Amino acid sequence: MENNTILDITCLNKTYKQGHEEIRVLENLDFVIRRGEFVSIVGPSGSGKSTLLNIIGLLDNDYDGKVRLFGRNMEKTDEEKKAALRLAHLGFVFQFDSLLPEFTVHENIEMPAMLLAHSVKKNVAEPGIAAPEKKAAPSADELLKRFNLEEISSKFPMEISGGEKQRSAMMRALRNGPELLIADEPTGNLDPANSELIMKDLRRTADSGTAVLMVTHNDKAAFEADRVLRMENGKLVKLK
Repeated sequence: MENNTILDITCLNKTYKQGHEEIRVLENLDFVIRRGEFVSIVGPSGSGKSTLLNIIGLLDNDYDGKVRLFGRNMEKTDEEKKAALRLAHLGFVFQFDSLLPEFTVHENIEMPAMLLAHSVKKNVAEPGIAAPEKKAAPSADELLKRFNLEEISSKFPMEISGGEKQRSAMMRALRNGPELLIADEPTGNLDPANSELIMKDLRRTADSGTAVLMVTHNDKAAFEADRVLRMENGKLVKLK
């Protein structure tokens, strides 16, 4: 695997059982994403986009094929190490922000760092799971300044706008300095102005060296990525 390769998938197959019938969602799928690359995936609902993200995000182990993340074979990695790898080196942004309402924006952003510190204390996140050349993680204050949202630091989620909530969720996803940011419909719940802000944030994230993988139904947003793929018949077809 090349040093700048974050993810390398080979011959990935995924099948769901529906009654007595087996439905093939992913079929002999190959996919590579490299450091600092911004890749988007489009396709109709039910085509397997979210299924693929769940496998890449180490949330689904029921598949055939090879998934190598940061040079490590995921099929040979136990669940505890996968959880530690997910926490330390992957970031997730979804359609809904899922901020914890009882905590301030600053506290929400800090949450992944607190969980990681607890993981290290338990000797789960040992150096053996580290990704190559992991960069220093930004603090919550640094992220708020970078996103120009310092004024909402002490506010609670109910006190800020939908766009600010989603951008806060992105800062939370970036808190531990992930090598791969996974975004599932990150603009799906936003108006055009806030969608544009999120896309700028994603582009800036990729330009900083973090790989970004986004699934979206928004064709305009999709084509702002470096590479655009469409999920068809269980495989990825290049559009750009």
